[in-house]
Amino acid sequence: MKKSNLVITMLAASSITISSSFASEIRGDVDVSLTIGQGCAINGTTDAGAGINKFASVDFGEQSNLDLFIDAESTGSAGAGSIELTCNSSLAYNVSLDDGSNPQSGQRRVSRGGLDFVSYELYQDAARSVRWGEGPESFALTGTGAAQPLTIYGRVLAGQTTPAAGDYLDTVRMTISW
Repeated sequence: MKKSNLVITMLAASSITISSSFASEIRGDVDVSLTIGQGCAINGTTDAGAGINKFASVDFGEQSNLDLFIDAESTGSAGAGSIELTCNSSLAYNVSLDDGSNPQSGQRRVSRGGLDFVSYELYQDAARSVRWGEGPESFALTGTGAAQPLTIYGRVLAGQTTPAAGDYLDTVRMTISW
């Protein structure tokens, strides 16, 4: 009996000694992951309420007649700069603009309370030669992973009858799809 107690005591003492020599360090792996989903973000937008984002504005200013073309460019929703889209690198996407709240036969129009209208158009290029619309008239781009500026070029069409004085407004819906 004494021999077996002595063996058990020696084994217990040696295991404590072995364990304590490795107790200052434990190693293991930590898995780290990140999933990048496909998509785009618009920088500098404001909330227009009801889940609608305000991306930009095109302001033709104050005019006394419509004899000549009146040109304008978009500014970001904060009132300066341009719209900026950041989309995944190599992601093909389209930006489309609808015909606004007051269209007539595919022509965009600003309105003074639904009483008077002034025709205008929106374009993809500074030369104002490529209409910006939906479907085949949408603007096709490819993401770079960095912010890409996007400018809307507007033009009030020349030779229209100048309507009554007042504020003329329209809202155009921009859709970014990928």
